[in-house]
Amino acid sequence: MFVLSRLLRAVAPSDGAAAGSQSMTIRPQAGFTLLELLAVIALMAVVAGTAVLAYDGVQDQGRQDATRFEMAEVRKALLQFRRDSGSNDLPGQGAYDCEELADEAIANGRPATWPAAPAVPVVNNTNKADWITWCQHPANFWMLFVDPLGGGWNPDTHRGWNGPYLQRKSGLLSYAGIDNLSVIIDAYQAPYLMLDLNDAVRARLLSIGPDRTDNNPSPSSCQIASTGDDTLLCLLR
Repeated sequence: MFVLSRLLRAVAPSDGAAAGSQSMTIRPQAGFTLLELLAVIALMAVVAGTAVLAYDGVQDQGRQDATRFEMAEVRKALLQFRRDSGSNDLPGQGAYDCEELADEAIANGRPATWPAAPAVPVVNNTNKADWITWCQHPANFWMLFVDPLGGGWNPDTHRGWNGPYLQRKSGLLSYAGIDNLSVIIDAYQAPYLMLDLNDAVRARLLSIGPDRTDNNPSPSSCQIASTGDDTLLCLLR
């Protein structure tokens, strides 16, 4: 404010100007001191830093809110898949067991509902183990987008596969050394993970957060780690 007042005083009407005259004189003023300029620069830096911190905080909260919302939607999709199965099976369970799917495809051919590789890789006796690893990978949500059995939906019994259960898919990506996974990417650009689906107590959906690390890989129940930045949602509780 002191510097601004000096600027305003630097330009002022002439004392000798007639009333209503538009003429002005510029009074000679000394230049700003280095100390004054440094004070202005320091003030601007403080204001800019405060604005950046506030913006970063809004961004972080936005990413967290988006992640929680998406996780709730994915949970709904998984539970609807489970209800539609008629046997309370989540992906990879019961009739959707990956080893059984592989054996059936090898013996009788791929279901017509399976898209061509790489969306659903080719399975044979040579690569069966690798295919099972792909099928049951915790980041692979392919059964929400593709009918794994090929039987479709039975309108009479209201049982079967009635997907796709989600509209958004992030495409085929590699994660943890496995290629062509049908992943769903969170707001931190990491895939959501389905974990311990065979355990009703521990079954959970996980966002591994900005550090991209599962901070509680072997919990005794569906619970968040005491440290880290994970976001967790229990599936069956």
